[in-house]
Amino acid sequence: MILREAFDYEISALSPTSAHIDPSHVAAYETLVTKGADGWTHPKLAESWTVSDDGLEWRFSLRRRARFHSGAPCDAAAVVAALEHLRFLFPLGQLWYWDPVDSIRAEGEDALVIGLHYPYARLPSLLWGTHSTIYNEALRAADPDSFGETVADGTGPFQLESWAATRLRLKRSECHDGPAPPLDAIEWIAILDPSERLAALESGRVHVVHSPPMDEIDRLRGDERFRVVEHPQPSSLYLALDWRRADLGFDHIDVRRAIALAIDREAIVQEVFDGHGTATWGPVPPGDEFYEPLVDHGRRRDVERALQLLGGRTINCECVVQDDAFIAHAGRLVASQLAAVGVQLQLRLVKPFAPFYEACAAGPPAFLSKWLWPDAVDALIGFTSTRCRGFPNWQHASIPALDAAFEAWLRGATRSELHKAARRVQAIAAEELPSIPLVTPNDVWVHASPVHGFEPHPGDLYPLYDSVSLRTAA
Repeated sequence: MILREAFDYEISALSPTSAHIDPSHVAAYETLVTKGADGWTHPKLAESWTVSDDGLEWRFSLRRRARFHSGAPCDAAAVVAALEHLRFLFPLGQLWYWDPVDSIRAEGEDALVIGLHYPYARLPSLLWGTHSTIYNEALRAADPDSFGETVADGTGPFQLESWAATRLRLKRSECHDGPAPPLDAIEWIAILDPSERLAALESGRVHVVHSPPMDEIDRLRGDERFRVVEHPQPSSLYLALDWRRADLGFDHIDVRRAIALAIDREAIVQEVFDGHGTATWGPVPPGDEFYEPLVDHGRRRDVERALQLLGGRTINCECVVQDDAFIAHAGRLVASQLAAVGVQLQLRLVKPFAPFYEACAAGPPAFLSKWLWPDAVDALIGFTSTRCRGFPNWQHASIPALDAAFEAWLRGATRSELHKAARRVQAIAAEELPSIPLVTPNDVWVHASPVHGFEPHPGDLYPLYDSVSLRTAA
């Protein structure tokens, strides 16, 4: 049985360090732990774990039989090598979401110990994220240019058979130590146009699509051939302004507020996503455990107030936009709305993902993008904190009070402390606008009725494929 899935972007190489993490990554690689549908931590490569009385050490007991697809043992030393490479992935030092971590060490072959600078209740979220998948670092280091393209080595139920930007195929791994998956193979096919993705599903060319045309969702719900899965995506579509551009006024809060007030978010939800999304003024998407609805409550478009704040100023600048069917449509709509208050955005569409990131890093006056991350506040630290100015805070925002709220988040030892810090983050960001949130689109998957076990959960980027099967009619 071969499952075929239409994906909405060109397919990234199967490496944990690719510019984008695609659904194939969760089939080929595993994390130490996983977040269940209940939002709690569940075993994956780690069978169990304990926390020291002072909260400064987490000890994980690993599956003893785990092997990479190459047959090499996935022991504690191999796990440490993978995590250390991901932790210091860039020459800027330890990545921000690793801040609470002091050390990672192997304890024998089957145990991993993570030492913290201070107690941190959300350590599991670091380990279940797609940015912490376990892979064979020794094999990658031996030939980094080929890893993910002609060779990839994880511990998941499927392993790389072939990769191209238009199509990727995984086959069932013979080295996986868990139950054998029902599927023999999975193929992901890049189909960039939403209507073409849907046509591929309805013709039977593929069994699953992500992001069909939004105006077709209600019809598909009524079609017994298909099942629709929909929930708020762990993402935010946002507009960012380069704070260094004082000549355009982007360093001034009144200009940023004027632009935020001039945008009709509900129109974006309706015109771009056919109602399948939520207008947002705050940075954390609805559906996230730490979302504070009061941040969005009562806010509305106010063109008159926007004009007052601009005080007759006119702005004309380039805006880099990710060349995705939905994001590009949103960019055109935002540009037309802002023109009404004298803000002219000259849109430049750039291909996702690496080319778009390079364009943002080059310092355009404005860009319109969407981040996708399983844990929103962790994402916001990267995109809006002072410590990350220039990477990936390409708008060079800097708000000391927001930085302090992020620090409180990273030091949250209890759920209560985390919720308090998250509320503070959202309140400050909504007022000071390090970037301008617009919409959280809904994540929509549609699959043919013979597909069973395909269960995307809210808050997860992609579904797991361990138990997915294809059943034919008797």
